[in-house]
Amino acid sequence: MSRDYDEKRNFIRMCMECPMTFTRYGGSVHTATARDLSGSGLGFVTDQALTLGEVLSVKVVPGQAVVAPLQAEVEVVRVQPHDVDRYEIGVTIRRFL
Repeated sequence: MSRDYDEKRNFIRMCMECPMTFTRYGGSVHTATARDLSGSGLGFVTDQALTLGEVLSVKVVPGQAVVAPLQAEVEVVRVQPHDVDRYEIGVTIRRFL
């Protein structure tokens, strides 16, 4: 399939700005802001410095009540400093819960 635009990913990203939570191994729950979503991954910003390869459970709560929350098991594939004590995290979706 040929694509004549800048986005060459398998799934187009949907930009968003909504609250979410994620649970780390051991059960600690943290908050974040979801920034983009695609068919295979999610990007978010948090104050937690996560580790590449770390497996999380995420729950994204959309601003519109007509859309069900997204719940999935994900794997961290990108961690970048975003701001002071904030990190931009990229995850790939392993399975939906």
